[in-house]
Amino acid sequence: MLEMLDVLMRKRAQTKPVQSAMIAECSVVLHDGSLSKGKEEEVLGRLAHSTENKIHVELEHARFTIELAQLHEAAGRKRSAYDMLRALQIETITNMPRLEKLDALNRQIRLCLELEDYEHAPLISRKINYRALGREEAQEKKMVYFDLMRQYYAKKNSFFNIGRCWYETYLTVKETDKKLTALSNAALHYLISEHSSAKELEDMAECTAFCPGTKMADRATALSEICKRLKSDLEDLPLLYFLLQRFNSIELMRGKIGSRLHELCNTHAELIHFPERQKLLHDRCSEHDLMVVARFYSRIPLQRLGQLVGLSPEHAEAFIMTMVTNGTLYAKMDRVDGLVVFQPPKNATQVVASWNENVDRSVTLLDKISHLITKERVLHNMAAAVGSQVSGQRPCG
Repeated sequence: MLEMLDVLMRKRAQTKPVQSAMIAECSVVLHDGSLSKGKEEEVLGRLAHSTENKIHVELEHARFTIELAQLHEAAGRKRSAYDMLRALQIETITNMPRLEKLDALNRQIRLCLELEDYEHAPLISRKINYRALGREEAQEKKMVYFDLMRQYYAKKNSFFNIGRCWYETYLTVKETDKKLTALSNAALHYLISEHSSAKELEDMAECTAFCPGTKMADRATALSEICKRLKSDLEDLPLLYFLLQRFNSIELMRGKIGSRLHELCNTHAELIHFPERQKLLHDRCSEHDLMVVARFYSRIPLQRLGQLVGLSPEHAEAFIMTMVTNGTLYAKMDRVDGLVVFQPPKNATQVVASWNENVDRSVTLLDKISHLITKERVLHNMAAAVGSQVSGQRPCG
């Protein structure tokens, strides 16, 4: 049968519908369960070869190749399976029926991760968009996809995007316990995520499958938004909700959360076995306190700064250097006087503009106060007038 198929497929006078019908007939024989594993692999190989570079049977060629890759993977030949799938034209896969396409792309991403090909994985992931994953019948494939993307982002140490993947999972699952687990993991990864601009985060995402509802400009926006949007569910996670509130406040928190931070590190599944993530969480607390100090002080002695944030002067200086390098904070060290200066220098134009803004604000407040005083006087006079009229109308005793 296979030899005859090869001959007929090579005949120039053979019409395309006839060739498609022959391939369909071979597929029936292939899947009727009469072939052994070894024979099935041989038949699949011949069919994949016979349909190669023939556009009218390109979908059949893709299916045969994918099935052959599955057999190779089951036999432990992952590299061979990966090479077969990589040789497929990605446009052919994207023309397959939706669920079949998602399954094939997920398999390619998984093999890329298992074989540590982290350059090819994002190229495949971009072929899946959020509209395809948003359909009801694709929810299972969506869960698999975001699980794979979490593994990819973990290798890249992109905790912000791991949090976004967990947020997508939270929006997808229906069971209450799974939703709370996904929300807990999303909140935690947002807490330990990097301080990056919106452009940098978008470049690191390398993914078109995130829905617009999970898009956040940066870490601070993410922490604020999930507290507002998901308050009712976060109340079922009191420890994380408490920390999120502290991070969203403009108060020093190092001395207030020590025990709760220790408890979270010892109980959360995404922290307990990851010392580097525990360190990141502690570092984010120190960075928050430094930004709070920078908000209220234009300059402060380094010794006093260390006391406020609970760090030694050397550690405080190291944190400041890191944050300045990342663009999270503006600061300069005056080593002669031992001062940290948080206020950037201003030129004459900026000083005048700032002064003008302050004057405008003061005048606006004075106008508002004057209006309120006038209003109170009018109300008082009206009350006095009404009172005098009432007393004047009383009958004489």
